[in-house]
Amino acid sequence: MKQKINPAGYIKPAGPYTNVIKVSSPEELIFLSGVSANGDDGSIVGENDILEQTKQIVKNIQTELKAVGAGPENVVMTTTYVLADHMDEFLMTGAASVLFEGLDNPADSLIGVVSLAGMKYGALLEVTAVAVIN
Repeated sequence: MKQKINPAGYIKPAGPYTNVIKVSSPEELIFLSGVSANGDDGSIVGENDILEQTKQIVKNIQTELKAVGAGPENVVMTTTYVLADHMDEFLMTGAASVLFEGLDNPADSLIGVVSLAGMKYGALLEVTAVAVIN
């Protein structure tokens, strides 16, 4: 199903993610829309705290995956959008490790942005994900 590959002699990942994920068919692909740090009441959890928001995002992604019979081990790719003003905080607080390790170290693109859809409600980051299940 999912094989993690960090090619020999190639640049080692700068964080706890995987350079290449190989998926063997015939599996089903699951696409998760941008996930924010919304709690059960819809408000952003961890106002101005990127680590707490990241933990909530991992929890939310796990909830969405469970709804389709998947788990963190099924995630093959994430795209992480972080407000550029909070990128250093994302990297220095351990939030990046919480995210990637909480989702079984998928391949990831980390992108600094100037705006997010939920920014006016306090969102500091948003994550999309792709998972594969049998």
